[in-house]
Amino acid sequence: MSAAGLTRQVAEWVSGVKYEDLPRRVVEEAKNQLLSVIAAVHAGHFSDFGRGLRRTVKDWSSGKDATIIPLGERTSLHTAIFANSALSSALEYGDHLFAAHTGHSAVVSAIALGEKVGLSGKQLIVAQVVANEIEGRLGAALLAAGDSMEALPACHLVGSAVVAARAFELDADATHAALGLALMQPMRALEPTFFGSDGRPVVAASSAPLGVQAAQLAASGWACDVDVLGHPRGLLASLAAKPVDDAFSALGSAWLTETLCYKIYPVHAGIATIVDCVLDIGRQHSIDPKKVRAVQVAASPLAVEVDERARGYLAGPATAAGTIAYSIGYNVAAAIADKELSARQLTRDRINDEALWELAGKVQVARDEIFAERAEAAWLAKRSGDGSRWLVDLDPLHVSQFRMSAGARVRIELEDGRSFEAEEEVAEGAAGRAYDDRRKAVEDKFRRETRYSLRKERMEKAVDLVLHLERASAANVRELVRLVCSERG
Repeated sequence: MSAAGLTRQVAEWVSGVKYEDLPRRVVEEAKNQLLSVIAAVHAGHFSDFGRGLRRTVKDWSSGKDATIIPLGERTSLHTAIFANSALSSALEYGDHLFAAHTGHSAVVSAIALGEKVGLSGKQLIVAQVVANEIEGRLGAALLAAGDSMEALPACHLVGSAVVAARAFELDADATHAALGLALMQPMRALEPTFFGSDGRPVVAASSAPLGVQAAQLAASGWACDVDVLGHPRGLLASLAAKPVDDAFSALGSAWLTETLCYKIYPVHAGIATIVDCVLDIGRQHSIDPKKVRAVQVAASPLAVEVDERARGYLAGPATAAGTIAYSIGYNVAAAIADKELSARQLTRDRINDEALWELAGKVQVARDEIFAERAEAAWLAKRSGDGSRWLVDLDPLHVSQFRMSAGARVRIELEDGRSFEAEEEVAEGAAGRAYDDRRKAVEDKFRRETRYSLRKERMEKAVDLVLHLERASAANVRELVRLVCSERG
């Protein structure tokens, strides 16, 4: 797909996709994503961040368009999207696919609009998948920006605009306008706030409602017929000196939804394999955290780079909860001490534990070149031979066989001289693991994170409804929202 008229071509594809165009495997991934994001919303609801959010949004609107999950409180469409998006991203617990984190907009906006407009299960799936595809490609197109944070607001703006365009059944012209209006928003993610505070969820939560508003304006007749994506002074050119102009190719044949990875722990994607290793050692051996002499971690660049970036914002027990997801030392220490890594390790009480930080100080991290080579080989984007630009591989076969390679090797050394070691290349729940294992990981995550607010009967009804979502009517979709909300409020 050429850069000339890129926004028009994207709009035409978005408005023309039918449920029957989606491969069965893509539909099944969308169901997994839906369960995973709802689980992340529940986890965020019970976090320290979630309590503050509930107090804040309570006074924003008295509308009855959509529901804040799992509170069950009806509010305006935009407030519900903001709240649910913020909760889903509060703990770095949301899913991700190649080059983008889409669930905080693609799933959250689809659920809210499903309530307001009355989408059937098939319509919800199409809106969600189409948003995944466009957000993933936009993230890939902005790789040359040099910082993935640059792409985050734009992806969520476009993703929600696409979901709303499908929900409101906009034609190609109006969808084109929705994309253009969405990208008029002057948003940018700033590193200090993103890595050093609890402000990270604002990126998705503020962007997603604005994308929906853009589609609503387009539905009301607002026009925007410029090529906001491909114009020489448009989004891609402004954020990336040499944008990846082939990133929007293969729409409808290569499905980035197939590259979805589901977070089993509330950590950065690169750190998940490290946690897998620590927990695997803990299951096989009894480790007394007080007797650990050192922990050696060899990891992929994805983990090492984000850990180095986060270190400037670590302050021991005073560290912001939002920073923790990017720290290898803290998460390794917590996994050793607690033999789990969940939202519980992100509470203020747990972060305040001096002993945990003492153990974190014993964690030594090094980049492993073999893991680096494997990660580079598996990634769907490569630098050109002269290093001047990025090339994206959207061959349908390669996309469908994508492996989220972020290898790690962990050795825990004890004071008595014993040591234990484990190695993993692809994290539990990530693309590259067997499909059945990933489905089970998502269902386990959903049940684990909703057990505090849902009775088992409601929980299992919700799982069953999602797993058969293509049969759901608009009334069934609204019933799903009711099922995943706490009866206690």
